[in-house]
Amino acid sequence: MTDGLSCTSPMPLAWHPDSLDELARQGMMREAALLLAAINQMEGTHDLEGGGPENRRLDRIEAKLDLALHLLARGLEPAQAPVTRNVTLSPTDVQWNEAPAPGTGTRLILELRPSDHLPLTLRLPAVALEPLPGIARARLEHLPEALDDALHQFVFRRHRQAIRARAGG
Repeated sequence: MTDGLSCTSPMPLAWHPDSLDELARQGMMREAALLLAAINQMEGTHDLEGGGPENRRLDRIEAKLDLALHLLARGLEPAQAPVTRNVTLSPTDVQWNEAPAPGTGTRLILELRPSDHLPLTLRLPAVALEPLPGIARARLEHLPEALDDALHQFVFRRHRQAIRARAGG
């Protein structure tokens, strides 16, 4: 999975067997696309902005809005966050440290919290793959185009940030 575009970071992750009907699954994926688009917008803005004096005022307003959204999201989420795991995410696959892993072929709903900026749970449909020792793996499946695009953008930006961090700048 890590041969192509991927990002690895600690994040809360849980999974459970998929028992959703098609209408509920479509609603879940629309919500996931909306959440990822919001995260991409929020985090992408931080990447592009310069530190010039004209941006200071906007930065303060944005920081206040980020805080308000963060507190609102905290109030809406369940108090108990999933266990934080080392997660490798690609546009098609997810792997995380866990033993025992879900059974190969099991249809899952993965619940991730990919951003501290907006700590809401991202729910994605997947099917469990053959695990590696201590590593659970799943392939994302049947993602609509908007969600697939938002996921590619998210992974690409995080991948680029990791490369910059390794290069020291």
